[in-house]
Amino acid sequence: MTSRFRRATAALALAAAALLTAGCVTNTMLRENGYEAIQQDDWVTARDYFQRAVRQAPNDGIAHYYLGRCELELGDPLAAQLALERAYTLKGNDPAFRDRILDHLAQALYRQGEYEKLTTFLGNVANESALTRDHLRHANYLVAIGDNDAAQLAFRKAAFFAPEGDPAAMIDIADFYRSIGDVPNESLALRYAYWIDPDTPGLPDRLRQVGVVPGPTAAAEPPRPEMLR
Repeated sequence: MTSRFRRATAALALAAAALLTAGCVTNTMLRENGYEAIQQDDWVTARDYFQRAVRQAPNDGIAHYYLGRCELELGDPLAAQLALERAYTLKGNDPAFRDRILDHLAQALYRQGEYEKLTTFLGNVANESALTRDHLRHANYLVAIGDNDAAQLAFRKAAFFAPEGDPAAMIDIADFYRSIGDVPNESLALRYAYWIDPDTPGLPDRLRQVGVVPGPTAAAEPPRPEMLR
């Protein structure tokens, strides 16, 4: 009798320990397991961990973000959109995640063919933030859907809000004009970039490709605020 009692007590203790251990699985642990699965390119397992994480803590914006990434990788852009929208609500003001969430959310909308929703959303984000990178994101998706007129305006806004001394937005504008075969405006954008920073790697060669000889006369001061009219 004593032996049976001891065995029963031991079994109950083991069961209690197992339940306690299961209850100690935190969201951090679930996310860490998810990260490891992503490193192994096992997106199905990663999705399972992040799904468990968001069920356990619905306000875990990081878990929602990674769940959205998993859904994108696994070919479900609608599920990705829902997770990433939640992530943006929770972590949209976090510099460590904001741009990554926006990039993947834009991709989720684009893959669904939700072009109007995509461009309206990105345009609103860019106008509210007045950040060059947000206007560039908007512009590049406008190019992707073939709205070149709206893209030109978005590129001009990107250049207007660019940090002083940074020609990157002008070079992006030049790339856009090159993609549509508009050499005069490509040349003008490159000359603006040259005025901003003539030492930009590769810029002299780009100027030569459009028939402009690098030097003091090649630089053209960008007009503000009406860019590249």
